[in-house]
Amino acid sequence: MTRAVTAALALAMLGCAAAQQGASTKPAQHEAPVAASGDAPKPFASSDALLEALERATDGLRDFRAAVIYDRTDAITGDRERRTGRIVLEQPQGDGTKRRFGIAFDQFIDASGHASPQVQRFAFGDGWLSEFDDARKQCIERQLVPEGTRLDPLRLGEGPMPLPVGQRAEDVRRRFTVSLAPAPDAALLKRLEGVQGLVLVPKPGSGVDEDFTEVRVWYDLRTFAPVGVVATMKGGDVKTVLLREVRVNDGLDDAARAMLDRAAPAGWQRDVRPYRKSAP
Repeated sequence: MTRAVTAALALAMLGCAAAQQGASTKPAQHEAPVAASGDAPKPFASSDALLEALERATDGLRDFRAAVIYDRTDAITGDRERRTGRIVLEQPQGDGTKRRFGIAFDQFIDASGHASPQVQRFAFGDGWLSEFDDARKQCIERQLVPEGTRLDPLRLGEGPMPLPVGQRAEDVRRRFTVSLAPAPDAALLKRLEGVQGLVLVPKPGSGVDEDFTEVRVWYDLRTFAPVGVVATMKGGDVKTVLLREVRVNDGLDDAARAMLDRAAPAGWQRDVRPYRKSAP
């Protein structure tokens, strides 16, 4: 489950966060034509134009939170599992290397459709990813980079969240083959309206997680908030994310800040795993 969260789930997560036009105060150039009030926004003519608009929209981001639905479909059995929860991001002074994020799940729905409470939380900050398991009262703390090294968790191929947001359009193009996506057809995303998407195919040797074969991200054209993600993995498994109730630069309440806390609660078992350089 850790890989699933630190990879596909976040595909939307911090993408959403960083790509909020509501956080930007700069006038955008080469934007899609502005629609009249009540009309659907017009889509961009090219993937480059959309990428550049998303890059500009990153300016001024301080915090982000949203509700999330995360589906995983098994390529062999066709079985689907679903988790629901919330996501939160904080970015002090607009510095990507100081980003902290948290994901908290509260419900699990199995392949038969049976729903049950299942509390599980992940928090990232200062190069460490903490995984909390309420049922076992256990916290696994993984150091993702050497001590003293700063990590931007959203930079493609660098952190656990490989998403083209909060980065330069040219950096995205260097690591991915990028094209415009068709309208979403995943059951979870079919009701999305006024959106436009990108198809991202990792380039060989780009540093992007090798488990991904393709990622599709759809953005709300009024707010530039990513609202849907479909990630296809090696082996054919598909992970789909829907983001709702998105709030940007609205400040974080106590509940949201608690999701960013990486410390293990008193009495919990801690499993601390310092950084280890991979063998060549």
